[in-house]
Amino acid sequence: MSSPAIAPTANRTGEHDLAEFVFLFGHQPDSYLATAPGRSTFWSEGNRGLVSYTVCDGFAMVGGGLICPPEERQPLLQQFFAFCNLQNWRPIFFFIPEDCISLFRQLGWFTSKIGEDTLLDTESLTFSGREYEWVRRQTNYCQRHGVTIREVCRRDLSDQAWTLLREQLADVCASSMLGKAQQSELKFLDGSLDNHELGYRRLFLAETTGSAGTRIEGYVVCNPIGGGRAWSTEIYRHRQDSVRGTVPYLFHQIALQLKREGVRYVSLCLAPGQNCEEHVPNERPFVRRMILLLRDRGSVFFDMQGICYFKSRFRPRCANVYICSPPNNDRFPALTALRGLLAIARTLGLWQVSPLRLLKLCFRRKTGSSPPGAQLSADDCQ
Repeated sequence: MSSPAIAPTANRTGEHDLAEFVFLFGHQPDSYLATAPGRSTFWSEGNRGLVSYTVCDGFAMVGGGLICPPEERQPLLQQFFAFCNLQNWRPIFFFIPEDCISLFRQLGWFTSKIGEDTLLDTESLTFSGREYEWVRRQTNYCQRHGVTIREVCRRDLSDQAWTLLREQLADVCASSMLGKAQQSELKFLDGSLDNHELGYRRLFLAETTGSAGTRIEGYVVCNPIGGGRAWSTEIYRHRQDSVRGTVPYLFHQIALQLKREGVRYVSLCLAPGQNCEEHVPNERPFVRRMILLLRDRGSVFFDMQGICYFKSRFRPRCANVYICSPPNNDRFPALTALRGLLAIARTLGLWQVSPLRLLKLCFRRKTGSSPPGAQLSADDCQ
């Protein structure tokens, strides 16, 4: 399918123009986060492409990739790199997919695999057969316990109703965070609803109705990819006491609805650290070792294995994703890589950990009461 035509450029400083451009030309699961508040935006010459970034300790962290038509990727990357050099910043691109990685390698950049995107191809997706038995079991359990799924459109709600709904979603999110070491949601590479308008994103709720009224058990926010030809389940949250299987049920029903709409594929986002044991061209070995260390030894801090296990139950097609950074002539390159990792952790808010929650998680893992996949995280980093 051909790319949409670029709209007249004029001045793309308005929020509406930015959201429309990202909707049309964002091709990564996290591209739409370029519209989130607090981010800086670099436009290439002629406003034909953009890069969304934030700066920390001399590193320009880029989320959402190269947001532009395919033929504009190389000039966009070169112009942004030149811009960073003028500022004395070192850029770091997250979640770069396989179809873009040759561009970075041609320019001599480091390209380290950080995991795999998990994709559901809707044309052949039926959720039938033995391999999907687990998914159907979660769905059946939720349906027997009165869980229903519905999509909420912002334009159908008054400002008062939308404010009330966001308060309820904040309660769900706060409950979901109780099962994690971090005190708050991850930043930058994870989406949010607290200060980011829904825009082109889609919101799905799982609810139950009882004597006390309707309760939101969990929710999923989907990001558009390529003008809505594909979508990603970028945010997913559930209450600690929600009906068992709420998130799998949401994923199941969303995938089927998007299939009916003719969507090409659904991304379940990043399976972090998945199949990162093998060397890849142009990698930084230090980065790969750190990813494997966190995956294999840091589950109480960030449950990468649990995320991978959960997403594997949907039998996705997997595609490599990378973290990319330019070459350098630093005297101590390992020290520069370490500084970069620390800056990344600071940008994401990984250090904002609750000591009490961390101790509880350590105890549960030690006693075997917290199985793989118990922590259903929204990262995809996605």
